[in-house]
Amino acid sequence: MKRSSVTPFELIHAFTDADGATVPFGSVFEHDGWLYGTTQWNASAGSCPPTGIGGGAVYRIRPDGNDFEVVKSFKTSTDGHNLFHGLSFDGQAITGVTRNGGHYGYGTLFSVNVSGADFRVLHHFGNGLDGRHPYNGPVLFEHTLYGMTFLGGDHAAGVLYGYERTTGTYSVRHSFSVPGGKPFGSLTVVGEWLYGMVSDHRSTTDHGLIFRYRPANETYEIVHAFAGGSRGGYPYDSLTWDGGRFLYGSTLGYYPFTGETLPLDDQGVIFRLDADSGVYEVIHDFSRCAGDGAKPNSAMLIGSDGLLYGIAHGTEIWGGPGYEFGTLYRLQPNGSDFEVLHTFDSMAHGNTPMRSLLECGDHLYGTTAFGGSGTGVGNGTVWRYALAGG
Repeated sequence: MKRSSVTPFELIHAFTDADGATVPFGSVFEHDGWLYGTTQWNASAGSCPPTGIGGGAVYRIRPDGNDFEVVKSFKTSTDGHNLFHGLSFDGQAITGVTRNGGHYGYGTLFSVNVSGADFRVLHHFGNGLDGRHPYNGPVLFEHTLYGMTFLGGDHAAGVLYGYERTTGTYSVRHSFSVPGGKPFGSLTVVGEWLYGMVSDHRSTTDHGLIFRYRPANETYEIVHAFAGGSRGGYPYDSLTWDGGRFLYGSTLGYYPFTGETLPLDDQGVIFRLDADSGVYEVIHDFSRCAGDGAKPNSAMLIGSDGLLYGIAHGTEIWGGPGYEFGTLYRLQPNGSDFEVLHTFDSMAHGNTPMRSLLECGDHLYGTTAFGGSGTGVGNGTVWRYALAGG
């Protein structure tokens, strides 16, 4: 494993209680010179795992770190509470989910203008078998928003849903079963198919699945069953399509309960899946290389240079002091030339990077859940990393 001799890393915003937005568990997207993202809370109590005050926020910030502002603050339970990850954008409106709150307490699907105007709750989860606790935002495919919930449905293992934008109609398209349920990430559009992953992170036997769904005829197919350990298990985020044959992703590995011992061969992997043949291949095993970060928790970014970029949040002890705090890395699409670009090594500069990366101009952008400022473990950060030539 090679290491970068230069680390052009810059923290562009450290969240404080005064922002009215803290603990950013989600990634950012760019529109019209702004970066948009989400936070879990409006103010943090500084504990780990975090507890907080208020229901979270949608925020925006300039790519240079200036002009931070809250677009929408979730302060009432009716609007929803706790934005975990993922926003969709259709050119004007932002669409996202809250995992709690709403009329039934199990989350909401919402939309809001980029300026913060015209906020609307599109659906309140938890009414019957329609799904509960969505963790990731939906994707837009042919005028319909498609997303997933972590729980609920016919088997209490989550659902794949569709929300038709033109008619405002919500419907369950598939109820996940056990084993093979509890999706944490979002869907990925590949031609006429939507690909996704499911995983029960608290099961020692259900290592997760890759599936695909065709909206045209509501076909659901299992593409790959994870085997766990060095073969990969417990996917946390989403798949990334290269526009050709391959889908790329990462697995977190088993997440132990307090007091459990984690197997050394279960620190997560990076994999690729041949969409044509269905052949699955592990291209990097975090268990075999000390210092690469362990526990990859992001979708892969295929950079403009053709390389894969991702983040790992560190050891199995979530944000624990004295342990690895996470890494930013890159590698070739075949898994060679793995390189750590930046190590998140302190509370002050941000730690425990979360979810997917954004390439914007000559920089990569991301967030950390903790560190930066505030009491205890810190309230989180937005950071950027200058690419070669930037």
